[in-house]
Amino acid sequence: MTVFVIVAIVIVAGILIFVNVGDDDSGTTTTNGNGAGSGGAGSGSGSGSSGSNSGPQTFTVTITDSGYSPQSLTISPGDNVIWRNDGAQENWPASAMHPTHRVYPGSDIEKCGTAEENNIFDACKGLATGEDYTFEFDEVGTWNYHDHLHANLRGNIIVESIVN
Repeated sequence: MTVFVIVAIVIVAGILIFVNVGDDDSGTTTTNGNGAGSGGAGSGSGSGSSGSNSGPQTFTVTITDSGYSPQSLTISPGDNVIWRNDGAQENWPASAMHPTHRVYPGSDIEKCGTAEENNIFDACKGLATGEDYTFEFDEVGTWNYHDHLHANLRGNIIVESIVN
């Protein structure tokens, strides 16, 4: 009986390790007093720049078979990010954490295919070459994301409040 319990514990531990190996897209980083997330800034193509008072801006993250460019992008609340697949393989951008996609507030892979699908940080499907997905970020923080089909491809969106 003792051997059975030990074997069962080892199997469960192995499964947990396998599921979490390399899974460093655990969600958000801590924010400081003004709501700015910690992390490096990135640049994105598109109109405008983060931090301006000229209204919402749109930024583009290019998807290739080797990952996201830029991998990190700093924006303001209300800004839009477009993920455009320029790679040969399908790519499914979604909020951390793989496989549930629940870290960004209100997001959950279980909402794909429902009336709530347009309000979650989840493309809800693999994007073919030339397709894109757009999401408006309203929540301040550092939001990690990944490719649901290739979970080792990751990036983050840093949403910082505009400080005057």
